[in-house]
Amino acid sequence: MNLAWVPHLIVLGMLLGVRYTSTDTPGSWCYEDPKCGPETWAALGHCNGTRQSPINIITPDTVHNPHLGTVSLAGYGDAKKLISMENTGKTVKVHLADGLHLYAKGLPAIYTAKSFHLHWSQGSDKPGSEHFINHKGFSMELHIVHTKNNMSMADALKDPEGIAVLAFFLQATAHARPSRSWDSFTGHLKNVTLKEKKTNLDGSFSLQELLGSVDLARYYRYPGSLTTPNCDEAVVWTVFPDPILVPLNVVDAFPSIRSTNSDAGPPLQNNYRPLQSLGDCQVQASAALRVTPSSSSTLRPAALIPLLISTAAIAWHL
Repeated sequence: MNLAWVPHLIVLGMLLGVRYTSTDTPGSWCYEDPKCGPETWAALGHCNGTRQSPINIITPDTVHNPHLGTVSLAGYGDAKKLISMENTGKTVKVHLADGLHLYAKGLPAIYTAKSFHLHWSQGSDKPGSEHFINHKGFSMELHIVHTKNNMSMADALKDPEGIAVLAFFLQATAHARPSRSWDSFTGHLKNVTLKEKKTNLDGSFSLQELLGSVDLARYYRYPGSLTTPNCDEAVVWTVFPDPILVPLNVVDAFPSIRSTNSDAGPPLQNNYRPLQSLGDCQVQASAALRVTPSSSSTLRPAALIPLLISTAAIAWHL
């Protein structure tokens, strides 16, 4: 071999190595460009796995679990726990201080909230949620991310139950009452218009205020994944079907921010992953979501026999 080629081969190898590893970097995936959008994610991490999220939850197909009671949240009313807001270029993320805890039947431990973020479309007139309920989407979806026993995200990703995400729908409606907490939230968006911009929060709203009066006893639970690459299958999902009703202007405020660090860059919109196959995954419904089977309002064939005999007897006498 001609030794004069060695430096060139080394450089070529480095270039190929950079190209190969770049598929696993945070900036290598996107939502709307066909070159890096969801249709290409199968090649990233675990995105081609068997328990992927989000899903379409079909309520008649869920399994009622009478042991799944009300979810308990500790520290959620403390506005000081919301530290800062950041535009990641993919979403708006709020960083949280320690002290927000999740307790719930069916979860193997106490989980600590680390952050929350949102998903949306192009405004209040189009659904932008990730999960669907009976083929119906909502205006936005809020994800509160927790880790098991307050472990780091890196460690939590190694545990199939290392992360617990609470998913809440937001529905824009002209009939919603003004929300001081959501108005305050969207007011901070002007400080994170561009990617990588970050702003400290002023304690003007808490997570509990953002959630409003959502019934924490009504939810669906299933084992799934992160909805962004590397789509790690380490998430226990708790999805609340009753939406948080917000005015139209709340949802319309989100697509106004940018997905790049330029004012001329594209708007940050449609940041949701398409629905994934449920596969063999089982979705459980909490105790408060017990629905009387439709058959209870319709007589079964066996139950119809006495009725038919009685009707025939009456007809005979007539």
